[in-house]
Amino acid sequence: MSLQTKVTQTPNVAIFCRNHPKYLEHAAKIGAELPERPITFRSSTVWKSGEVAVDVHGPRKIYFIPVGETVLIKYEATLEKVVLYPEPSARETKELLDNCLPETRNEGLWEQDGKAVRTLYVISHCREPATPFPYTALTKLSNGLHIDENYGYSYSVVYEYCSECKRSPCRCSN
Repeated sequence: MSLQTKVTQTPNVAIFCRNHPKYLEHAAKIGAELPERPITFRSSTVWKSGEVAVDVHGPRKIYFIPVGETVLIKYEATLEKVVLYPEPSARETKELLDNCLPETRNEGLWEQDGKAVRTLYVISHCREPATPFPYTALTKLSNGLHIDENYGYSYSVVYEYCSECKRSPCRCSN
């Protein structure tokens, strides 16, 4: 069964990824003051399964670990929208890029860097979790295994983490 099929059949799907510490800190500050304000981030990876998750199930939980930091999930948010292969001249792309953090607003679609933005993803409600937990506690939807401690920088589709039973996926009665 393909990952996208699993995503469509799994209502408690979430996303795990990394981002720069200063951007996550700023997003959490905005989340504390204006939780519903959308914030757009970029990725050079195609988030096809993330797009399917949001399209099928609506906004999803997204877990972040700051690049270069510990193994703890330091931030969580709501993944509101995923746009693949954004076109520079498209109205939607321009509107989404208007929601970037001020410090990344001039990055465009990374044209000047020689990299390609293949995904724009929009979050809201960014915050620190009540109890940070190791990202290795998250279970990948693709193979049912926990994320390895040497996991790279790509995103991963995971089961939501349950803070009560401290598992992904949840195995308690909630």
